[in-house]
Amino acid sequence: MKYPYGEPHQTGAIKSQVDDFRVVENLGFEPCGEGEHLFLCIEKTNLTTQDLIEQIAREFSVKPRDIGYSGLKDKLAVTQQWLSVHLPGQMNSVEIPSSSHYNLLQHGWHNKKIRSGSHRSNSFEVMVRGVADLSDQTQHQIDDVKTFGMANYFGEQRFGARQDNVERAIHSFTNERRARKLSRTKRSLYISSLRSFLFNQILSRRIEQNHWQQPLLGDVYMLSGSHSLFTGDIDDNILERYQQQDISSAVSLCGAGSSLLSETALELEEAVFHQYSEIVECLSAQKVKLQMRTTRVAVESFDVTHDCDTQSLKVSATLPSGCFFTTLLRHFIDTSNSA
Repeated sequence: MKYPYGEPHQTGAIKSQVDDFRVVENLGFEPCGEGEHLFLCIEKTNLTTQDLIEQIAREFSVKPRDIGYSGLKDKLAVTQQWLSVHLPGQMNSVEIPSSSHYNLLQHGWHNKKIRSGSHRSNSFEVMVRGVADLSDQTQHQIDDVKTFGMANYFGEQRFGARQDNVERAIHSFTNERRARKLSRTKRSLYISSLRSFLFNQILSRRIEQNHWQQPLLGDVYMLSGSHSLFTGDIDDNILERYQQQDISSAVSLCGAGSSLLSETALELEEAVFHQYSEIVECLSAQKVKLQMRTTRVAVESFDVTHDCDTQSLKVSATLPSGCFFTTLLRHFIDTSNSA
């Protein structure tokens, strides 16, 4: 993948210790105080989100499908996230069990289940170890992220522990018998990997062709902090809003439906889809609907502090839901050799 501010020359390691990686899920709204869904804000360590769901299901004597969550959180980290437990008719009678597996920080009742991607953002505080000094080039790259934003690549987590989800998905979806045997979770995971791969290719090609700090003819724009889309001619107003990160270009998450792009932007996207036509055909067979994703993200509360004594970087940032902190790091430091 091409990154907008050059390759990082600094290296470091993340997750050397469990508490080096901290994430807080910001729900963006408060439980309304009534309803059938008990909202739980939980801090966990050394548990995947699925592990946590199964634990909660046992404790409340419900099925895992009765538990809602918005985002998956790392196992090797200290993470806070919200879950909802469907407990109809139990608002005034349910006993909330104590647990040695996690810390319950707060709870409340709401009238809707938590759905995937429904939280507003995630706040990160991460230590990157093994950084003896901070080069001028790295500092320039950090400054560029603050000024111009980060490329909104899907992180490597989306492609599996062995980075082979795309190959596995194609193998499964190109055979009707194998496709029918996939669980709903596995099917969803494979579809997500295929769409993420195509999106990353489109974004990488745009950056490679120097379409980063200004829009491309035929672009669709997404408002920062929302999913609102609009089109318009490239004029002084559009260019100014683009420079201020008020808007950014959006491209397709491949699926059924006509692309909203036109002219040069559409040509670039279609060239990628043509190159990877087998993936497009797999997605078409799965009847996935076209969606849009912004190519660029403004990083809120972004701060990087270097400690010479401990040879570490403390990196803090808040990212919208669906964005990857490892992608942010990749703009200025290579942590690919982390344990």
